[in-house]
Amino acid sequence: MGWLNKIVGKEKMIKNLDHVAIIVSDMDRAIEFYTEVLGLRLISDGRSKRGEKKSFLGTKSKAIVALSEDRNRAIQKSEYLAGVNHVAFEVDDAEKSSQILKERGVEFIEIKLGDDGKPNAYHFLDPDGLELEICGDTGEEVPQY
Repeated sequence: MGWLNKIVGKEKMIKNLDHVAIIVSDMDRAIEFYTEVLGLRLISDGRSKRGEKKSFLGTKSKAIVALSEDRNRAIQKSEYLAGVNHVAFEVDDAEKSSQILKERGVEFIEIKLGDDGKPNAYHFLDPDGLELEICGDTGEEVPQY
């Protein structure tokens, strides 16, 4: 990768993941899911803007999801949606958060167990079929996959 070092140097550039941009088939439905079900905050509502609608959702301090609407996009319920395996959201308490999601009508497609045999990651689908995960911080550098 010598050619790459010539271009970017040896300085570490990437600090963290900033946000995930997701194309949705119905902006209203997606915003309802990401705010009402997942509890993200609507930071910028792009539904009233002309052209490409972009909305940003996030936590108290930061936008972490950018939604773009494409009404011609077909809903896909497949193992991999357009090259993305899943998007994982870290939560303080995975088990407590899973109970909240269950109460909000979310059905889990996979529950992963930690070394202690207890659930520590829950997988489910958003309204467009994108696989999402909630997981607690394991303290490990590489997440359970």
